[in-house]
Amino acid sequence: MYKIGCSEIWGGNKNANTDVCTSAITASLYSNAADGGKGGDIYYFSVCGADKQTRLAIADVVGHGEKVSDVSSWLYDAMSARMNEGQGSSVLEEVNQTAYDKGLDALTTAAVVAFYREWDELYVSYAGHPPVYTWGQDKWAAVKMPSETRGANLPLGLDEGTPYDQHVAPINRGGCILIYSDGVLEAHNTNNELFGEERLAKALAEAGDASPYDVKQRILEALHTHTGGSLDHDDVTLLAIQVH
Repeated sequence: MYKIGCSEIWGGNKNANTDVCTSAITASLYSNAADGGKGGDIYYFSVCGADKQTRLAIADVVGHGEKVSDVSSWLYDAMSARMNEGQGSSVLEEVNQTAYDKGLDALTTAAVVAFYREWDELYVSYAGHPPVYTWGQDKWAAVKMPSETRGANLPLGLDEGTPYDQHVAPINRGGCILIYSDGVLEAHNTNNELFGEERLAKALAEAGDASPYDVKQRILEALHTHTGGSLDHDDVTLLAIQVH
């Protein structure tokens, strides 16, 4: 297991099937590009200089190549510059403005999630991304914005000055969180039926309050069963996280 230290950022867009931890969380990561090697899904972890905040970001870029490298670099720079700040939505605002200024023409969704060692709270911001799931009160539930600023939370690069909201949700110590890319929901079988939110919710219910690794494995098993074994339809990224 790789331990991420203070003032460190770890991640990228390489294929990965590994466990990582910080002082605040333990996480199990699976990321696989549809065509092998580096794909369009980007993931980063950062730990602040005081070792109190862990932040995670995931971005899903349509396409591969230079556009993905650009978004990965912009996201890394934004997380580095704002590593010790509390407002995770500002990371999305910075990347969005850069993407707009540079004329990014690839649809890109993203989510930023943060945890603090001494607080039972989860901080979530979305840029057109599928909702995070959390385990609490003996069930899994999607974390959706209770209300949104008008014109907010759009995919990155679509509109200059897009505002991004930050939602605070309760999370118990020992609780688990799932972050994932669209490739999970869009996995299809031979009848072109998508895996979708209902099958994801069922797999999570079956996993219950299992360890991050076991939650990840249960979802991967459900995906392989649904598709008949293949996950080459799109890039697929899963992050199952337990709060210490």
